[in-house]
Amino acid sequence: MVAVKEFTWEEIAAPDFGNPARATWRAAVAEVAATAKATLPECNGRVDSAVKIVLAGDVELLDGGKAKVASQSNGSTAYFVVNGECSCKDYRKAPQGFCKHRLAYGIHNASR
Repeated sequence: MVAVKEFTWEEIAAPDFGNPARATWRAAVAEVAATAKATLPECNGRVDSAVKIVLAGDVELLDGGKAKVASQSNGSTAYFVVNGECSCKDYRKAPQGFCKHRLAYGIHNASR
């Protein structure tokens, strides 16, 4: 049997580093990232970047399974992940379309 508890963003983003909700969420993010790296070894650098985006709280889930993901290089730019596609320039070049924004969206969803 698995116990499941949903945490609020306030609980996981609290500056209290001893906060069990924060530690649990960070562990879930690390576990999902490890699985992504094992599954997509050619994207390991992108997975690392995606984890930074997720931990910074820069993934916003939108209605209809869409997401808005902040750019790491430009604080005023955001990319949209819709139907598994991302609006960034790297999406078309990334292996199987797994740019860091699309990966961040997946890691964020899987670690909630």
